[in-house]
Amino acid sequence: MKFFVSTFALLFFTQVAISQINNEHLNIGDDAPLITGIDQFDKIINSDEILEKDKVLLLFYRGNWCPYCKKHLGELEKNLDNLSKKGVYVIVVTPEKPEKIKETSNKIKANFSIVFDQDNKIMNNYKVAFEVNESNVPSYFSFTQKRITEYNEANNNVLPVPATYIINKNKKVEFVHYDPKYSNRAKFEDILLKL
Repeated sequence: MKFFVSTFALLFFTQVAISQINNEHLNIGDDAPLITGIDQFDKIINSDEILEKDKVLLLFYRGNWCPYCKKHLGELEKNLDNLSKKGVYVIVVTPEKPEKIKETSNKIKANFSIVFDQDNKIMNNYKVAFEVNESNVPSYFSFTQKRITEYNEANNNVLPVPATYIINKNKKVEFVHYDPKYSNRAKFEDILLKL
């Protein structure tokens, strides 16, 4: 019985992961799930409280081992003042463990909140989580597996599609950039135009 349940759970999770990487994600007009956590500055983050005053720009990143993530976060930091002037609070979510988040934050001198996604809850709620396996990551599987073993918590074999969302004060998604090709990221000039 245990074998059957474990096998079913594994198959279910794999199907969910594969379907999510194949574009089943939140869309414009959808309700935005609650985001909670503690950022690298030990600040308690609660998106419902933030949305009382500001919109939320939500980004997902894989880890500071990913050159595309580092570049995108660096560009985010460069655009942070312009985003703040438009009434936007930035939340970045990652499966990267807290000590690695602090390294990432220090490297890019981040002034925005980076939240560790405990138990992948936020990634799952936003339908961006996928299991790292040879089907989902055929080109760089060994490299990616090694990195997430180092950067994620033990036994967490999950990464996010590096998606971007704008959430309005009505807790609705009003902008989506979701592309399973990890090198394609939302451009901040496009985001600023949407605000």
